[in-house]
Amino acid sequence: MNSTVHDVARHANVSISTVSRVLNNSAPVSAEKRGRVLEAIKVLRFTPNPAARNLLGQDTGAIGAILPHITGEFFADLLSGLDAAIRQHKYLLMVSASRRVELDFITALRGMYKRVDGLIVMAPELTAERVLSLIDPAIPIVFLNTKTTTAAIHSVNFDNRDGMVKIAQHIAERGHTHAAFISGPSDAFDAQERQQGFLEAVPDGLKVTHYVGDFTFECGYYNALKILNSSPKPTIIVAANDLSALGAMRALLENKISVPEEMAVTGFDGTRSAFFSTPSLTTVNVPIGLLAKNAVALLADQLSGKSSAKLPDNVVPMELIIRESSQVNPAIPTP
Repeated sequence: MNSTVHDVARHANVSISTVSRVLNNSAPVSAEKRGRVLEAIKVLRFTPNPAARNLLGQDTGAIGAILPHITGEFFADLLSGLDAAIRQHKYLLMVSASRRVELDFITALRGMYKRVDGLIVMAPELTAERVLSLIDPAIPIVFLNTKTTTAAIHSVNFDNRDGMVKIAQHIAERGHTHAAFISGPSDAFDAQERQQGFLEAVPDGLKVTHYVGDFTFECGYYNALKILNSSPKPTIIVAANDLSALGAMRALLENKISVPEEMAVTGFDGTRSAFFSTPSLTTVNVPIGLLAKNAVALLADQLSGKSSAKLPDNVVPMELIIRESSQVNPAIPTP
């Protein structure tokens, strides 16, 4: 197997951006680090990929972001946060979407060649290691909410599992004994983490019926119709994201089911629509602005040649926001 820039960086004990600067002579590198990189190249018989070298051949003044989607409230807020943070570092933002399809991700990645100085990637349908295997990236890259098992990879994640643990604890405290769980896409890292976190935290005596979803309004709506036709009916719908939860509440409203008196609902993401819905939606708040800021800061450090160490808190904790949609449980008389 041919050596990559990652192999060179590990062998020389430097960052990938330092290897890139040596290869392209694009910025000053200390004599000591340069010597280690050149020695690693010699030992590993590394041959630079021309496309990867050209990627950092000149400053573009742009940072690329590849996300699963670029529509919807969550991603609109994320893009706004990334753009604001990137502009503070005097860069412009270039955006593309993978639509959670590997081939589309590869196309988006190739489209960034020679056009950006660094990348922020959210690929919950892949792993960071898989993304890096697709090309030989001599470009600084930070992963956002993407699965990785390699400590040297720069990533910023939010604690999907812990957020769902908080949901499970909340509904247990409200006395529910039967929950319908509407999951996200089965091949998505964030959806898997949320499902595992919820199921692992469910207490004895709480029955869970699983309904497969895809994070859309429609999946929440049509799954809720199935739930209403089930017997016995659950007393709460736990959706893996706010959009699915809002779709479920729409179906309940159309069928004259009172929320939360007859059936409670919870979501996940902390979107603004969750606050303005009627009733307001209990949800787990994802601090999108903080995630964007941390990811950009980590990438900016690489671009400026600063320490390659990860941010101290690269996994952002979640906050449960309890609202009207889960406040009342018909099984527990309220004072």
